[in-house]
Amino acid sequence: MHLFTISVVTVAAAAATAARLEATPNSAFDTDVANYTYDASSYSYCDPGYPSAQSYSEVPGAKLELLQLVVRHGDRTPVNLIANEATTWTCDGTEENIYLHAAGESEKNTTGSFKQIIEIPEWNGKFGFSNHLWRGSCESGELTDRGKHQHNHLGSQLRSIYVDKLGFLPRELNSTDEVYARTTMVWRTKNSAESLFGGLWPKRAITPAKAIPLHSYPERIETMYGNTARCPKLSSLMAQMVDSAGYQKFLRDQGPLMTRLSGIFGVHGSGWDDGWDHYFDVLNARQCHGMDLPCSSSDVPGSTQISGQQCATADDVAQVSHNANYEFAYKYRDHPLAQTYTRLNIGSFVGTLREQMESHIAGKAGNLKFALYSGHDSTIWPLLVLLGADDKSILWPPYASNLALELWKKHDGGRVVRVIFNGQVLRLKENWCDMNACPLEKFFARINDYIPSDITAECNAA
Repeated sequence: MHLFTISVVTVAAAAATAARLEATPNSAFDTDVANYTYDASSYSYCDPGYPSAQSYSEVPGAKLELLQLVVRHGDRTPVNLIANEATTWTCDGTEENIYLHAAGESEKNTTGSFKQIIEIPEWNGKFGFSNHLWRGSCESGELTDRGKHQHNHLGSQLRSIYVDKLGFLPRELNSTDEVYARTTMVWRTKNSAESLFGGLWPKRAITPAKAIPLHSYPERIETMYGNTARCPKLSSLMAQMVDSAGYQKFLRDQGPLMTRLSGIFGVHGSGWDDGWDHYFDVLNARQCHGMDLPCSSSDVPGSTQISGQQCATADDVAQVSHNANYEFAYKYRDHPLAQTYTRLNIGSFVGTLREQMESHIAGKAGNLKFALYSGHDSTIWPLLVLLGADDKSILWPPYASNLALELWKKHDGGRVVRVIFNGQVLRLKENWCDMNACPLEKFFARINDYIPSDITAECNAA
């Protein structure tokens, strides 16, 4: 079976294709949605930009008081499975040892250490369903070894700035009172947080007393991404945006590509017919690992004058990426309902960030200096939108994306917020504030528009 082999040049080819599509005046992306541009230069979905001690400088005439860091998990396996699966994913290059202990009791009162191993049986399905998944040692959506190393590197970069350069965080974490960590109830966000802390404070003692608490909300009440189960209005707003003339024209324009790829993947139905995120996931996860792109097992519908097996191509990856970024900008920013949707999607979490800042300013946060929130692309994305990030900054957040909110106190007593995204001060579409030193009052005034006063009432309103 012939497979299209993707190489290092694929990323460049994909970027070139995206740029060509953008430059074409009468391209298929010339829809009714205004003010959208796609700039893929210097962008990589596979890796974020990392903060650097060499380029980092302090806010003049001010002292750092609090660091809040919102991150996306690192590189992972695909979440969406396809019928024609022929890849191998391995997640055992970095071992994970787990142990339990009774809270408040002797450090010796543990279960001992256990090593987590995901086992996918022989590829025959004789006594199970192994033929419905890839080969290897990974669950769908699991953090890969590459993803663990990404966050470990991010942690080491943070250490070079906030420990070595600024002396803001301690060289050794002897007390966990100075840190707060929250993750979603998903293993890849937990493992990402663990890896980041491993780079920030390497070689920490493995004892219950030294354990960093990882806080999580139960999935049913999660606020770090859109909770459609608790907020039915999110689904209603999304349905209205999808049914709008602009979006339907977009789907028609790109219908032939969707038909061809769904035939290659052997998929259809919910999630595959009304948007591009599933296709983006399948293709880009493989591209980041230099894997062969999916191929069909037979003829594909919608393929004019071509018979036999077909494979997705690098141009397909570029166009799907373009579509996914267009779709996101439309739903979260450009549609008239987008602000309401973003408000209900992430507003409660934004309220948590604001409240933590206010608590620190009021002297009620104890010794807290660093708060880590480990989430998803759906955590980072709406935050970038409500802050007014420019077109390049709101492209699909790469694996291990990192959004830092730094609270600084000036010598005159005033406070400013600096926002750093993937190693650079956040670029804005409209310069409503200087993100290198935005006055706290102006920053709060901006985010307050997105914080619900009664999330339950707003989510259930007609």
